[in-house]
Amino acid sequence: MRKPLMLTAAALALAACSPAAEPSEAPRATAVAATPAGQTPEGFVRSLYSEDEYPGGDESAIWSARTRALLAESDRLTPEGDVGFFEADPICDCQDGTPVLQSATATSTGPQSADVAVAQGFAEPGNPVHRKTYNLVLEDGQWRIDDQHYEFMGQFPYEPMLQRLTAWIAEAKAAPEAKS
Repeated sequence: MRKPLMLTAAALALAACSPAAEPSEAPRATAVAATPAGQTPEGFVRSLYSEDEYPGGDESAIWSARTRALLAESDRLTPEGDVGFFEADPICDCQDGTPVLQSATATSTGPQSADVAVAQGFAEPGNPVHRKTYNLVLEDGQWRIDDQHYEFMGQFPYEPMLQRLTAWIAEAKAAPEAKS
């Protein structure tokens, strides 16, 4: 009976001498899952900036099923000859210029989701640095963009992409020239 009491007392004494863990305000980055083919969320986003073509050569393959459905609806509602929802390249948010990925940092948000925060500049001087976060989901063994949240886009403040896309669709449906 004495031995367990002495061990407990010793353990409590050691615990009291140990420094208390400091509470952290920032969430800790957790391990980020790779696809069965070994691509991490960060690697997927880096590939968007490093290739002349989208991964797999198909722009729609970079989007989640939910986002693809909204983009298809926006295409359906875009009058012939109009630009549509995307007025610029959706990755670099540019029409001209050579995007340069400066940093990409992935954080796991679940077993099949991750956020990748990026800072993107341009090869041409005088352009602002764009900062945004890609919200990724793992679908069919591949990372896909589900949404984009812009932190800083120079002079252009943006709401999250899906919020803007949903509003664009609602406005297009309300317009008299909307396709049915």
